[in-house]
Amino acid sequence: MIPRMRNNLIVATALVIFGCSTPSTVSPVAVPLQYKVQAKPAEFPTLPACAAVSEVRVTDARDNKNLGKRYVEGKSGASAAVTTTSDVADWVRSGASDALRRAGASVGKSGAPVLRLTVNQIDTSENVLHRSGYEGRIVVNAELVSRGNSCFKDHLDGFAENYGYAGSVENYQETLNHALDRAMIRLMNSSDFKRAVCSCG
Repeated sequence: MIPRMRNNLIVATALVIFGCSTPSTVSPVAVPLQYKVQAKPAEFPTLPACAAVSEVRVTDARDNKNLGKRYVEGKSGASAAVTTTSDVADWVRSGASDALRRAGASVGKSGAPVLRLTVNQIDTSENVLHRSGYEGRIVVNAELVSRGNSCFKDHLDGFAENYGYAGSVENYQETLNHALDRAMIRLMNSSDFKRAVCSCG
């Protein structure tokens, strides 16, 4: 074999070995939460033309403020926290308001009920191998309130999966935004919600 070709083969082999190797540790990741719709337009239901809320109020009631963890597949001790310094309530409010508008509801209408959302859980899991598998879940209580009276209550959750480069902020954002979209879609598909959002008050 020609020496130059032999050297090139050695380098190429090394790149394949090290490029595909599984990491032994992972580092913590901080994810800025920025809402951007991930669900397809066809996934959003159409609310009645009378559907309206005066505002969306969000409370972050989670005991654990971390977003989740990332870990190396097959190595239970190799894990790290996923955190955020963003305002979780603002992020949920932005996504919820956007989803309502996409479904045809009026947001900010005087005299309409208030949609109260309580965030009970946000959980992400990143399984690191050569690339990473991402999972995200959000659990929320929803309530429509008008003049101090509760017209509707529901417990909902949204789940999403993703795949891509390890430790990717973009992949985390896409996964969490999609989970939030799905939670809101589940809420707006409720026949009880569709009735209450027009009649509450």
